[in-house]
Order: sequence, then C-alpha cells, then structure tokens
Amino acid sequence: MSEIEWIKLPQDLQHKFFEIAESESKKAAETIERLQKELKGLTELVSKHSRKFETGEERFRVAAVDSSKSPRMSQRLGIRYGVFSVGVTYLDKEGRRDEFEAGIFKRKQALAQEESEFMFDIQTVFEERKVAKKALENSDFVIIDGTFYGFLYTALKMMEQGYYQQHHKDVVEGTYELTNELVESRRVIGVIKRSRTRALGGYMFLKAKNSTFVSVIDKLILSMIMGKDTLFEYKDILGEKPVPLYSQIAALVNRGKKVDDYVEEARIKTYRPFEKLGLDSSRYNELRRIQARAFEHMPPCEIEFPDKMQKDVMLLISQNKFFNEGTNLPMALDLVDSSVNLSAGFADEFTDEVQSRLIENFDRENKDKDIARFFFSLMNPQKEF
Repeated sequence: MSEIEWIKLPQDLQHKFFEIAESESKKAAETIERLQKELKGLTELVSKHSRKFETGEERFRVAAVDSSKSPRMSQRLGIRYGVFSVGVTYLDKEGRRDEFEAGIFKRKQALAQEESEFMFDIQTVFEERKVAKKALENSDFVIIDGTFYGFLYTALKMMEQGYYQQHHKDVVEGTYELTNELVESRRVIGVIKRSRTRALGGYMFLKAKNSTFVSVIDKLILSMIMGKDTLFEYKDILGEKPVPLYSQIAALVNRGKKVDDYVEEARIKTYRPFEKLGLDSSRYNELRRIQARAFEHMPPCEIEFPDKMQKDVMLLISQNKFFNEGTNLPMALDLVDSSVNLSAGFADEFTDEVQSRLIENFDRENKDKDIARFFFSLMNPQKEF
C-alpha cells in the first residue's frame, strides 16, 4: 500500500496497520538473523561451485519473447473475453527492433471460469512459443520468459478438475511440440523471473537433515552469498537430477510430510504431468539451471537451458550489456516486458470496442440494436468482474 493510499483510511485503521507492520518487521528481522547464522555450510557449498565470469564484447544477436494477458477477463452476458499480446525484442550492436502480435481468448459464459483461466494461460504460452520459433530465424539466441515445460503443470490441474477434452489436449500438445523444437534448437534459454525454486533447501535436508532452508527460495539464499559477476551451477551439486525435484523435496519437508523415500516421492510429483498427459519427458531431463549475478545490489537471475548448450550460455551471459543493472535480468527481456504490458481494464475496453462496432453494423443494416446491447451487457451491472 502506498503512502497516499494509506492516509485515505480512517485514522484508527491506519494505526492498526502501523502496529501490524511493526510486528511483521520484527519477525522478518528475526528470520533474517536466523538464516545468516545457519548460512555457513551453504556458503562453503555455493562458493565451491561458483565461478566468475568476465564481461566481454557483444557477440550475438539476442531476441527476447514475452507476453501479457489481461489480468481478468471481461465477463459479459453472452461471452467471456480475454486479450493478450506477444512481443519480441531483438538486440545487437546495431540497436533494437520490436515486433508484436495480438490476440483474443473467448469462451461461452456457460463454461466454467476455472476452465477459461487454465486455457487462457496455456493459449498464451502457445502463442509465445510460435513467436519464439520464428525469432530463431532472425537471431543467434532467443530468451523466453519462464521455464520450458511449466505450462504442463497448469494442464495437469485442468485435467484433475475434469476440464481436459480433445480441444484442450490439442492446444497442450501443440504447445509441447513447439517447446520441444525450442529445446532441440540448443539456442533458447528460459529466464525464471518469479522463481520459487528451493532446491538448496531440499539438497541440505537430504545431505544433513537440515530443514532450515526448505521454506526459503534459493534467490534469497544466493543473494546473501554470491558476489558480482558470478554464476552458480546446480548440476555441480545435484548431478543429472532436475532442479524442480529438489524443490519438491523441500516442499514435502516444509509441509511436514513423512515419507520413506523423499527422492522417489519428489520424482513422482515432478514427472506427474508428463505421465498423466502421456508425454515424453526425455527433453525435460536434458534441462539444467544456473543462477547468475552480474550486480551485487540485485538478486541473481535463474536461467534454464539444455545441457548441451552450456558453453554457449556462458558466452551469452558474459557479453557486454546482457544484464540490466536495474533488475539483473536480461536487458532484452526487460525491454519486451515493458512493451507488451496490458492493463487490468483493457479487456473491458476491447469488449466495449467490439460492442460499439457491432451496434454500428446493426444500425446500418436496420437490425435491432438492443440485441447487441443485451449480448454485451455485464452479468452483474453493479460489479465488473
């Protein structure tokens, strides 16, 4: 809550929130102090498997692909609309070039809200993958936002809630096939901006039964350890097992779940989307992750890539101006992210535009304009969803 919003509240309510804020700040301070005391073993481990990288000249033409979808769909009497945009920003020595795509997602109001939300997410990823594949033709490397196969966990939720019909299956498998092509190209990396990875916590529990870090994301831990221009390779300590498997171990421990074999239980959860959806996981097994930190005042950047691409990734991230000093994320990804952003109200404005044009067409053709108005009326006139 900003200061301006805060002072809009009644004075007594302001004071209550100030008291809560003070209490929370003390709890946070205690947590940070406890983590710092426990960090010695992890500091030695991370330092042993970290190495410096030196910034060199710009060698490659980089493309970054990102999308934005309306945070909520426009809920109308006849139809549910969502809008999305996908952009690609190319960066090289010559400068910057942008390309954009736009699209809509629509569902009949009779269909469940949850089904619409799941499919809106997956449809947007599908469009991202198409743009990324095309961007490979005009660049040396492509950056995508997020993990390669994270959308499959959304598809699994959709299946488990009973929404997985043939048309859902077609979009999911189409997205999966495009993703496989990106992995196979060995020229695409995924940048995980909103990382929830807790692999270090899972690893420390297996190694030393230390559960201190199972609820702490790796980015926070590594922010207290890693220095400028350093990278940490998970493969050095986790071997061939995927990083999410160790995050699943941390999640099991954090929930207090007692199991005979944490690794096997975590493996089942990690690969469950592939097994339930009938998809091959061999390309997923090739993926590796690193954490790279170019600037000490920002958290490290988590990057996913195919194993055979490792040397190229080192060259890529060490080129001049690859990272944005303000975010420690790839500059190209920050630029495209700022370009494609859609506001919460844009879906409503888009739907209003469709309605306006429809009424104009009805008017020209001497049709009943009220039918068009009813079709686009809000489900609840007192509340826009």
